[in-house]
Amino acid sequence: MTILAAISPRSTGKTTAIWWLLHALAARGYPAKGFDADESEQLYRWWKARPEDEDGNPLDGLSFEVEKLASKRFHEEAPGKLPEGSIGAVDCGHLENHAGIGWSVLRVADLVIVVCASTPGDVERIEELPMGHFIDQVIPKRADKKRPNTWALIVRVQPGTTVAPTGVRDDLKALGFNVFTTMIPATQQYAGTAEGVPIHAPGSAFDELVTEMETRGLISK
Repeated sequence: MTILAAISPRSTGKTTAIWWLLHALAARGYPAKGFDADESEQLYRWWKARPEDEDGNPLDGLSFEVEKLASKRFHEEAPGKLPEGSIGAVDCGHLENHAGIGWSVLRVADLVIVVCASTPGDVERIEELPMGHFIDQVIPKRADKKRPNTWALIVRVQPGTTVAPTGVRDDLKALGFNVFTTMIPATQQYAGTAEGVPIHAPGSAFDELVTEMETRGLISK
């Protein structure tokens, strides 16, 4: 059982990242379940609006659930709701406004994904929170008394650019974060994600992200 959680100080595409990751994981044969720990419930609404056939089966053939759990008791409730051998993917609310829920999620997260848009402003928000200190504050409350494995994911990268994402990558590393090589481009494929929009994860950037997580030993079947 593995719990991975997407976090950030403000809106940076966490819901899109978790939604695509759920599809990418399921398409690769991982038993997965989503948790919507954001009071906006956007992830849950997207799941409820998945295109279905006349028998109520998802058109993409991928079977996974999303459960609403925006609670400061997430750490008590979520582990018991995740089947053994499954990956739980958590969409966490903005830490600037929902710190209590965020800390509860971090108490049980095995892999924390800091979602950062490819702009200096978003790096500044991570530094100003400060994100690293926010994560470290939960260490005494974790069962292993250790910092959760934390990696940054750069999103909304303009196609063809190299200077901006390189600078953001260097800044995130300077703040002490591991940074995924995989980056999510700012294309309509991801920007257009919404209720009822079909998702095809194989061959996507999120499929590449799953491969990178496997290679780095962050997830396994």
